[in-house]
Parts: sequence; C-alpha cells; structure tokens
Amino acid sequence: MRPNPAYVIVAVFAVVMVLGAYFVYYNDDGSYEATAELNADGTVTYSIAGPSSSYTYSVSSDTKLPEKLFLYCDESYMSDFSDHYIQSEFLQVLKSMLERRGLIAEFADAEDLVGVMGHHDYAVFFASGALPDTIYDGRTDGDSLFVRWMSNGGTVFWTGPEIGRYVSTQDGVVDHGKGFFGGDVNTSEEDDQFAHNESDMFAYTLLRYDDCLYGLRADRADSLPLSFISDDGYSSVSVAKVLGGNVTVFGGNVATTDIVSQVVTDRTCCADTIICGLTYESKGLDHGKGVVKGSTSAVTGIDVSGFSGAMFRIIVGEPASHWSKAIDIVKD
Repeated sequence: MRPNPAYVIVAVFAVVMVLGAYFVYYNDDGSYEATAELNADGTVTYSIAGPSSSYTYSVSSDTKLPEKLFLYCDESYMSDFSDHYIQSEFLQVLKSMLERRGLIAEFADAEDLVGVMGHHDYAVFFASGALPDTIYDGRTDGDSLFVRWMSNGGTVFWTGPEIGRYVSTQDGVVDHGKGFFGGDVNTSEEDDQFAHNESDMFAYTLLRYDDCLYGLRADRADSLPLSFISDDGYSSVSVAKVLGGNVTVFGGNVATTDIVSQVVTDRTCCADTIICGLTYESKGLDHGKGVVKGSTSAVTGIDVSGFSGAMFRIIVGEPASHWSKAIDIVKD
C-alpha cells in the first residue's frame, strides 16, 4: 500500500521543524563577533565578523542592564498558569540563550528571592504567572518585600496574567482580583488577539512576537510597546513603570507551551528583549542594516553622546535572528 502523499509531506515538514528548532535553540550561531565604540563626534563605529549574512543594528537610550538576572522557578509552589515541567524547560533554554548573548543568569526559588530583593539593581524573570508569598502578600499598595523592591527600582520580566493579581503558596494560588496594572491587560482567553501593527519601537527592537493575551494596553501611561500592537490596542511586548521600577510584559503563552513552532519565536524574543535593557523611558535613536562579509566595519550617522544609557544592538539574520549582541556605549 502506497503512503498518502499528504501524510508524507506533513511528516517531513514536522521533522524539518523539529530539527530547525533544535538548531536555533541549542546551537545558536556563536561564530560571530561584534564591537562598538563611541567616537568623539558622538557617532558609533561598529565592527562585525562572521559568515556571510544580513544584519541590522539599532541604538536606544535610557537603558538599564541588571547587575544580575535571576530566573524564578520553584516546584514546591503552585502555579495555575504554567506547568512546572514546561516552565523549567523554558527557563533552561532561556538561560542557555542568554549565556550565548553574554548575560549569565542564575536560578532562584521562593526563599532565594528574599535575598535577591535586597538588591534593587537585580532583575527577576517570572514564568510562573504568580508571585510567591515569600515576597508578596497581594496588596499592591502594601509594604511587602516585593513592593519595597520595586519602589527602589527593581526590574521584572513577566509572562502570564496581570502581575500582582495572583499570589502563589505551597498549597495553592490566591486570586486578589487585580494587580499593579489595574486591569489594563487583555484577559480575553476565549478571543485571543494576535497583533500585526508595528509599534514605534519595532524598527529598533525587531521583536517579532505577536500574541497579545495578557498583553498590556499600548496606550497606558508610563509604558513602551516594543513589538506589535493589536487592532484593539493591546501590546504583545511592553515595558512599563511599576512603582519605581520596570516590568517587561510578554503576552501570550510564552512559558506554557512546548509546541515547536512557538518555542523558537518565544525564547528568541525573550532573550533578545532581556539583553537590550530597555525601560519605559527608552527611546530609539538610530537604526540601519548591512551585510556581513567576513569582517565589516561602519559608522552610524547620529550623535548619541547627549543621551544617557545608550545601548548599541546588532542582530544577524532577518526576519528570524540567529545571533544578537547588545553593547553599552554611553553610561549614565
């Protein structure tokens, strides 16, 4: 009996997708090198070397890279949003991708966070959808460790329902109704929204992530959409002010799925966002593109010396990046 050609095509496509995802995830191309230096006239001279490929660069201001990054994961604490196994796998791969981009991350459990939040220059990535009761009591206007830490300038990367709404314990998850955004998030799980409108910052970030479930309203004050915006006004990736700190919100099921086609986009988007150090006050200053030909050097065309916290970022590959690097060029 001859196999159905349609089934053969589907099977071949599935194998190609799996192998492609494995290559992108676990074999990020480390054969590229890049440098960037500020010139006397405020322009930036940058160099990139590696196999022939297209690249894009961007310069953004008012960035803030964390002194240390921690990935929260604690199997003893309940999470209605993210399965512990998938959450752990997601964070392991994210950690590896960050290391290839020059940022070392450490794992932290619920008790570890107590010590972490003694340092307002540290950042935490939460894939749990809930804050543990070791640091937060559910009161956005209270005096919990998390509230004090954010008030002093803490940095959070968040995926899941509205931050501050859910508190995780070892026995369950408590819903406090609303969190720090006062309900300015897309909670329409039955009518998930995918975005296709480019934000003003997209030309500088090239973050191609389109899921707006749990995404923040794009017009919220003290927030900055980084990727796409849905027709109903929700952002797929945003960074927003919370108390005195920054929270970057990733929409959708970024840490709850092991579907191969989503996995490639999700982890790449998270890793590239984190190394940019973007804040709700960041601005795009310059961007351009070119082609790597063994070794390429060029000069940007704008004076960035008058901007604090300027970050130069280069991305190899388009539309899907397979290598990126961020370089701090103008410090505060």
